[in-house]
Amino acid sequence: MATQSIYHYQDPQQFVLDSFNNLQKNDPSFSVRKWSKEMELKGHSLLVMLMQGKRNIRVQHSEFLAKGLSLSSEEKVYLSTLIQYKNAKTLEEKKHIALFLQELHPGQDFNSTEVSAFIAISDWVYMAILAMTELKDFKGSEEEIVTRLNGKISISEVRSALIRLLDLKLIKWREDGKLMATYNRVTTSDDVSNEGAKEYHRQVLDLAKLAIDEQDISEREFQSFSMAISQAKIPLAKEMIRKFRKKLSHAVSGDGDYVYQTNIQFFQLTKNPTHLSEVRSVAMDSTINQEKK
Repeated sequence: MATQSIYHYQDPQQFVLDSFNNLQKNDPSFSVRKWSKEMELKGHSLLVMLMQGKRNIRVQHSEFLAKGLSLSSEEKVYLSTLIQYKNAKTLEEKKHIALFLQELHPGQDFNSTEVSAFIAISDWVYMAILAMTELKDFKGSEEEIVTRLNGKISISEVRSALIRLLDLKLIKWREDGKLMATYNRVTTSDDVSNEGAKEYHRQVLDLAKLAIDEQDISEREFQSFSMAISQAKIPLAKEMIRKFRKKLSHAVSGDGDYVYQTNIQFFQLTKNPTHLSEVRSVAMDSTINQEKK
């Protein structure tokens, strides 16, 4: 997934992490060390600490960050103001800086919630982390999540996901230091939810293909079959699938040893000959009309 524009962010650290993750996806050999050289830093330790959140991103850091992020002069000013907003100590100070951000924002809309919600819906990692909170002895450290996911994602991707899930209030830290899910709903406009769901299903289908080769048959269950069905019974089939999903979840979910991904696909494999005839008829009429012209 391409990194969103700086104008879609309320947290500079989130923007830096997402940008780095995107650069690594395009070039797996890309590293923090290489990025720090592009920023003309003497070393990479400062950049590492900023990405880890061990040091707060300050306004003076925007100079070298803008180079590595390839920001325009307007985007650089926005980043600097965003850093001030993030570091503001009082609510009044935040409100004051937010007015500047609204003026600098090309759409006059300083709001990142919908973008964050879209990413949470569309990326399998977020759902996996939420499910992990029900595992036995799960604490929620970045390193633990990377290990449990068998290295499928990097620690910076996990860090970015945790920041966004916390921001959306989908997870929180308990008093004992463990991570827990709040299960608050993510709501977005219908078109955003729909596109996010499509991307999510593409990703989990890719994971399923990997599981065919990587997991022993005793650890997975793949079933697939084709059947002829009346169009009138399609709603019934969909309702039965939804009921099965709920029954399965209630029966086996919770207090787990592993997180399992369950995919159920029910889709049209053939076209109706009548429909095909209609399509051919429309195409033929179009051709005849073009020839008359």
